[in-house]
Amino acid sequence: LVSKECLLNSLESKTNWGQFFLSTNLFGSFENCLTQYYPNIVKVFRGERTGWNPMFVIKDKDVKSSRIDEKYLVPYVKSSSELQQIEFDDNYKFRAFVCQDEENAIDKGTKSWIDKFVNALNKNGSQTISEACAGHRPYWYSLNPKRAHIITAINPYERFFFTFAKEPFVIDQRLIAMQVQDGYDVELIAALLNSVITFLILEMRGTSRNLGALDLNADYLKQICLLNPNFLSTELSQKIKSAFEPLKHRKINNIFEEVNDKDRIKFDQTVFECFGLDKGMLRSIYALLTSAVTDRVTLRKK
Repeated sequence: LVSKECLLNSLESKTNWGQFFLSTNLFGSFENCLTQYYPNIVKVFRGERTGWNPMFVIKDKDVKSSRIDEKYLVPYVKSSSELQQIEFDDNYKFRAFVCQDEENAIDKGTKSWIDKFVNALNKNGSQTISEACAGHRPYWYSLNPKRAHIITAINPYERFFFTFAKEPFVIDQRLIAMQVQDGYDVELIAALLNSVITFLILEMRGTSRNLGALDLNADYLKQICLLNPNFLSTELSQKIKSAFEPLKHRKINNIFEEVNDKDRIKFDQTVFECFGLDKGMLRSIYALLTSAVTDRVTLRKK
C-alpha cells in the first residue's frame, strides 16, 4: 500500500508512480549514498543547435577538402548511433566549425568556406545563411558551443550508457551533455553514471514514450540523485576506476546482455563494496531492472 502522504510528496519530487507497483521505498537500501549532481558536480545541458548544419558540421572525410584551418575544427558527436563504446578514442565522425576570429584575420582556406555560405539560401529560400545566423556572436559565422565531457541519449531503448572523453567535445541537440566541474575526476563520474544503480534510477524515474523508448531530458538529469563521489577516498575511487577499465572500450550491449557480462558484474560488485552496500542485492536489482525494461519495450504489443 502507498500512503497518501507518499503520493503527495511524489508530486513535489516528480517521482514516476511506476516504481510504487514494486515498492514504496525502492531506493531505500542505497538512498543515503546518493546526491544531486547538478550544479555542483556537473553542468547539464542539451546539445548545440547550429542554425545550418551543412556549414557548421563537417564529416571527418570532408575536412581536408573543406580547406578549413584545423584550429577551427572541434570534435563533434551528431547521433547516439555513433556511441558504440563508453570511452571515446578520438575516432570522431564529424567536426564542428567554431571560429570567433574576424574575417581579415582568417586564412584563405577558412575564408573560402565562409564565403561559400554567406549568400546561400536556407531550405525554404526565405533567408540567406548569413541572415538566418545573424544571432550568432561575435559574427554570423561564429558558434559558441558548450562542450561536454559526458553524453547520453535523450530516448534510450534497451541500451543504458554514459559515454565520456577526458577532453570536452561538442554535441548535437538530440543528445544530453554533462560538463564535469573542476575538482572532479571525469572518469570516476563516468564510472558512477554507468553503474546499475544509475540505470535503475533512470528506468524507474523516467517516462515511457512512443514505441517503448524512455524519455529523458536535461531538466530531468538536473533533478535526480546519483551515487555521491564525495563519499569515496582516493583508494576507493581508484578501485572503481580499475574495475571500470574492461567496460570502457568494448561494445555497449543492451541491458539484458550487460547483466550477464562478467566484467559488468565485477564492476557493479566493486561499486557496491566501495559504497558499503550489500553485494547480495545485485542480482535482485538486475532482475528488477530487466523486468522493468521488458515491460516498457513490450507495452505497445499488449
